[in-house]
Amino acid sequence: MDGNGFSCLSCAGEACEFQTGGNPPQCVEGLVSEAIHEEVRERYREPENHRVMQAAALTSERCANLTRVQETLEFAARMGARKIGIATCTMLLDESRTLRKLLERAGFEVFGVACKVEGNRRADLGLAPAADGGEGPVLCNPVMQARLLEEEGTDLNIVMGLCVGHDTLFYRHSHAPTTTLVTKDHVTGHNACAGLYASKSVYRRRLNETVDACREGVIAQV
Repeated sequence: MDGNGFSCLSCAGEACEFQTGGNPPQCVEGLVSEAIHEEVRERYREPENHRVMQAAALTSERCANLTRVQETLEFAARMGARKIGIATCTMLLDESRTLRKLLERAGFEVFGVACKVEGNRRADLGLAPAADGGEGPVLCNPVMQARLLEEEGTDLNIVMGLCVGHDTLFYRHSHAPTTTLVTKDHVTGHNACAGLYASKSVYRRRLNETVDACREGVIAQV
């Protein structure tokens, strides 16, 4: 690539999805060398990746007519999962209990771990004190969530509203394939896309305050 910053987000073409027309000359596909192409194809041939992709492909064919909950149930069934782990935020325990009932009715065994397991404070994890100098609230423990689900031998894990960053650690340490059912967003009732739609509405000014703070270094890197 020529370093002009062009990416799929800059492209208005439909050749990739609908096989109509042509790709622009600066298409990201130009990054795909023969070596990269073969490397990725080989990864899809790995048994676990092949199994996940096959289940996902079959499920996605019906996604226009299914809720995310239905998709998750069908995906789990196609994966051949028997025991499902739920990594949940404590504030979404009611929703996770509803999910557990649906999964159990569908024939799955379910084990859930809430984020505040062990009741750690900042000092327990070697973190800096809270802004007020105190120990702060009880912290989430996503690595322990992943570890306990591993101990339970789950075949598939479902994330239910873990905080930004905590979900990153959970995905990194989960032994089992993981899918997300709920993305936490208290302001929008857990509809994270609403924050994107709001960027073009009356909420734009407040959103820009955060954008500006990041750009100007007001929010410091840890």
